Amino acid sequence: MLGIVIATHGNLSDGLKDAAEVIVGTTNNIATVNLNPGDDLQELGKQIEDAVKEVHQENGVIVLTDLVSASPYNQSVLITNGLDPTLQEKIYIIGGVNLPMLLETINHQILSTPVEEAAPAVMKQGSDSLAIWHISEIEDEEDEDDF
Repeated sequence: MLGIVIATHGNLSDGLKDAAEVIVGTTNNIATVNLNPGDDLQELGKQIEDAVKEVHQENGVIVLTDLVSASPYNQSVLITNGLDPTLQEKIYIIGGVNLPMLLETINHQILSTPVEEAAPAVMKQGSDSLAIWHISEIEDEEDEDDF
């Protein structure tokens, strides 16, 4: 089973997991790691490492972080560099997590998609799920031709 770690600033990771469970029901093999004000960064790295080892079941791990090049992302990269090379090959770290990305990851977990195929699909879902709407997009009903 694909392992999922969500590592974020504050309690965002817990909130994302809770929101996903509202949509898909109880989830499996997902660990959350939170960085709160005053937390030690080395301890954060240890927590991420423990979470990766907890969820790893030979099918790989996707680590979802909130910001690229911020502490949860950087610590994920650092701990991955220190792991056994066979495990390193099975870890993908993705920054900029949003709820659709987590749902996509869970879907690939359920489908037993190989991690090397799931990670790019998760990235694509992240960008595909963004949208903008403005009132100016509504056509004036008087301008519509029903003929």
